[in-house]
Amino acid sequence: MRELTLEFKKIVGEGKALGRSEGKVVFCYGVLPEETARVLITFEKKNFAEAELLEILKPSPRRIAPREDHYISCSPWQVMDYEFQCETKKGLIEDLLYQTTKETIKLDKFYTAKDTFGYRTKIEYSFTGEPGALSFAFHKRGNYREKFLLPEGCALMSPGTNAVAVKILAVINELKLSTADLKTLIIREAKKPGSRVAALYMKRQDIELPEMKFEGLDGFLAVYSNPVSSISQVDGVVKAWGNDFVTEELAGSKFSYGFDCFFQNNMELFEEALKEIRAASFKCGKLVDLYAGVGVIGLTLRDLADKVYAVESSENSSKYAALNASQNKAPHYEIVCSMSEKAKGDIFEGTDIIVLDPPRAGLHNNVIKRIMEILPKRIIYLSCNPITQGRDAAFFLEKYKIIRSAGFDFYPNTPHSETLLVFERD
Repeated sequence: MRELTLEFKKIVGEGKALGRSEGKVVFCYGVLPEETARVLITFEKKNFAEAELLEILKPSPRRIAPREDHYISCSPWQVMDYEFQCETKKGLIEDLLYQTTKETIKLDKFYTAKDTFGYRTKIEYSFTGEPGALSFAFHKRGNYREKFLLPEGCALMSPGTNAVAVKILAVINELKLSTADLKTLIIREAKKPGSRVAALYMKRQDIELPEMKFEGLDGFLAVYSNPVSSISQVDGVVKAWGNDFVTEELAGSKFSYGFDCFFQNNMELFEEALKEIRAASFKCGKLVDLYAGVGVIGLTLRDLADKVYAVESSENSSKYAALNASQNKAPHYEIVCSMSEKAKGDIFEGTDIIVLDPPRAGLHNNVIKRIMEILPKRIIYLSCNPITQGRDAAFFLEKYKIIRSAGFDFYPNTPHSETLLVFERD
């Protein structure tokens, strides 16, 4: 590994700063445009290199002090003033959409966040240290073997959630558990009216835990997760206290979701996105909601369609979607547990509006093919990745035009965002 001193010119797609050295592109987190920095090359190929920031030698006037020492691991844009974050994010979205569609798509609106910290609804803490003195940790970005200690948790979560996490850690240390016994601690938080559940993912099924009941915690699960797998997957629930779900109030309705279900991370801006989606919808006979999760988007549109079909691949999320349909009195809402690309064709026939909210990988080719066969009047596409959204939009633009576009800063202090594109058939 070698050190370099160079000037960085701009921020690119993944949120890294871009500089050049001897004709080679160098990427680095934590550096702003027009800054000169001393960096350590950590990975190098013929045409590009990845670097780790060592020192800022010439700072930008847009630089601010980060709140946390581990910021590059969780939210590498903490060093940018918030107005500059939003300017940069909006520009990146528009650039990436142009690169993928070859059409100029300017966002009609970019929604900024009211809270730039404490907004997340989920956190996953790893562990490091010796038995009896374990600490929470995040893996160092770009180096999975090194970790940052998190004595008070992470500022992207609420203080109440971090306080609960610290109490759970104290019990773990009283039991002298080790990193060989544990994988991660995951906490889910509903913001309104407020509830939390925690799940401790363990590599052993024979660990005896005392009753885990704390103020501010509505449920706790001791989960067995096969140590052979590197991810925190649920291979069995060893013991549980209280609830294994939380309930969030959104857009005048209540939505419950399990501790291992997907749910959005910024409730204030998710409500704004739901308003945009509703404004883009109309009274219709049939609406199909793909990648439906626990049913939030489709259920907030339940009064606009005679029939709502929702497709979701996760069994647990599908279960909660059905529960949410029942508690929100939507008898004409039907959840189908299936991968969207494998859903039966009759689900799509006669669709007036199709709603899409896929994971970062975007739409499967079979989904795009099916949509282009049935040609619904309107496609409403919410995405957390403008690269894959733009790739998919390029297909739709053969038969559709974009009538509305909006960006949402769901993830302040990070390079990530959500983008909404609304397509109308030509």
